[in-house]
Order: sequence, then structure tokens, then C-alpha cells
Amino acid sequence: MQPAEPGPQTQSAGGGRIPALDGVRGLMMILVLVSHYFGEIKNGFAAVEFGWLAVQMFFILSGFLIGRLIIERKQHANFFSVFIMRRLCRTIPSYMISILLIFGVAWLFRYESWTHFATDFPLWSYLTFTQNVFMGLTGGVGQYWAAPSWTLALEEQLYVLLPLVFFLAPQRLWLRIFIAVALLAVAFRAVIFITGIVDPMWALVMLPTRGDTLVAGVIAAIVYKRSDIDLSRFDLLLRVAPLVLMILAILLVLVDPIERRAFNIVGPLFISAGFAALLLAIVRGAPEAKRFESRFLGFFGDISYCVYLTHLMVLGVLHGVILQSKPELGTAAQWLITLAAVPAAIGLGWAMTVLIEAPLTTYGRSWKWSEQRTGYSPLQHRVAI
Repeated sequence: MQPAEPGPQTQSAGGGRIPALDGVRGLMMILVLVSHYFGEIKNGFAAVEFGWLAVQMFFILSGFLIGRLIIERKQHANFFSVFIMRRLCRTIPSYMISILLIFGVAWLFRYESWTHFATDFPLWSYLTFTQNVFMGLTGGVGQYWAAPSWTLALEEQLYVLLPLVFFLAPQRLWLRIFIAVALLAVAFRAVIFITGIVDPMWALVMLPTRGDTLVAGVIAAIVYKRSDIDLSRFDLLLRVAPLVLMILAILLVLVDPIERRAFNIVGPLFISAGFAALLLAIVRGAPEAKRFESRFLGFFGDISYCVYLTHLMVLGVLHGVILQSKPELGTAAQWLITLAAVPAAIGLGWAMTVLIEAPLTTYGRSWKWSEQRTGYSPLQHRVAI
């Protein structure tokens, strides 16, 4: 997602880093913070509830980076051992520590009403990345402080399947397969929202029904690496498409503002395609890319994973310990605590990044790709910006 979860090092095909992608991740993290702290909260402002869009972009970014990595590196004889070790070192320790910290703090204050939530999932569901299944079964989000982790569950499930497609399917079928996955996701959502056969939560958090969002970035990676596609012919289209598709998604909401059935079914496809086009435009050096290359956004991009995992806990604990209540924005005191939670969440995320994520990621990168090749001839590498 990268967040939902951090992607591989954002480098161009030529080996140079693409700072704009770090900036994109950083901006999305800021949107999540604003949305969860000032929008999706009692007495919050609906106008700033952009967190769900940021999550979409996290998925696109992750899919693009992982898809491109597999295409570029799958010919190495030790691909699976290096790929798995690097992913484990980068994502699992920070995730597991965050989940244990959340559950530990909740247990410590277990007699306080502000640690009790509408639904509660077992700890093992989070440790096995199956909390999204419990969400589908119950229609709830479980331990609220750990609610964002469902996106990590989806991504980890995707990472199990994604390499298999690239290794088992012929190269000529890659695009068709992932486009089919995206269209099937729309069909699955249509069945759910039209028939009501299962709780609508299934359409939001499960792998098949979020397939279009999860593979849009992968499709962008395949297109980006195809030597037979001249993307320079489509640069203007890539820059315009996000705006057009976002307008179409908004129109779907306006057509049915109450139930939003059409938007819930088709909207994610439009938004995912738009974000994938934007990502391609950025990595190809569109003028928009410069806006994402600031150190400010890059800093948030670097710490985004740990902030994403723990920011709801920080907000909940500060409100609970100081005001003995769950977070809301009704009084001056509640506003002050929420504002104070912003640097607190950033500080905790930074500390965890420096002490946990960064060293283990560095160790993971010490696992080098072997010189021995499997005989597979990858798509000709396209040089990025």
C-alpha cells in the first residue's frame, strides 16, 4: 500500500533514486494524518477526509515498485531468497513491533473505557495478516488503533501471489492477466453491492474485490518496462487522465449521493487508473514531479510506514490519559491534545524508523543479487528520469 507499507528503494531503472516517489509517499502520509486526526473523528471536518484516497495511492505506489523490481530482478538465480529476505527485513519487524505495542498499551489500560471498541479481533489475526478476513466477517474494524493495518494484510497477501504470476505466466500474458484481475474486482464488487450477498465490508478489504487497486500499479510497471511501447506519445494523456478519471468518479457520487452504489462498484477502478497514470507521468519526469521532490515531503516519505502503523494509537492514548475519553474535536482542550498528537506521532514514527526500520532495511539490502542468471531475458530496461 506503503504505506500502506514501504516499497523497495525508489530508484530509477538506471540506478538513480527517484525522490519524487518518496515525496508522493510523504504527501499521502500527511493526508492520512490530517484525515484521521481532523476528519474521521467525532466533531471532525468531512472536507479533510482524504485518507481513503491516500491509501489508494499507497497501493498503486507499492504495486508499481514491487512489480518493477520483479521484472528487473527475476532473472537472478537467487531471486526468491533475496526478494523474501529484503521484504521481511523492511516490513515485518516494524509491523510486528507496532502491533505488539498497540495491544500492549491497550492491555495496560484495559479497564479504561477509551480502550474499548465496537469489535475486537484476536492478536493472532494481526500477526498472520488475516485481520481483513475478520473485518469482512464482522463488518467492523477490530482494534481501532490497529485499523490501518488491514492494508498491510492485503499487500502481504498480494506479495505471495505476485511473483508466481510473473514466473509462471508467459510474458506476453502479463498485461492481460492483471487487466483481467482488475475487471474481475469490479464484477465482484457489483455482485456484493447489488445482491447484498455478504457484508459490504468484503468489497472494501478483501484481495479479490480490491484487485483493481492492488494491480493498477503493477500494470503501470509492466507498461513502463515494455520496450515496445513508446510512452513519450502518451505523456500528455498521462498528465490529463488523473483529472478526467477523478471527475468521472465524482460524477458517480453525484448520480447516487446516498447509497453511492455506482461509485462503490466502478469508482475504485477510475481512481486507481488515474493514480497509476499520475505515477507514470511522475517517473517519466513530468513537471508535476518537481513538486514532490522537496526535503519536507521526502522526510515524511521516509518515516511514513512507522507513522502509519502507530499514529492512531498516539492520538488515542493522549486523549485517553489526559481527558479520559476517546478522541474528538469538541472543546479547546481536545483540539490542543489533537494538535499535540501530530508531532508526537511524527516523533514516534521517526524514532522507530531510525532504530528499527532503517537498520534492518540496510541489513536486508546486504543480501545481494547473484551474478548467475536463470536464462530468462527480462523486458528491456527503460531509463527513467
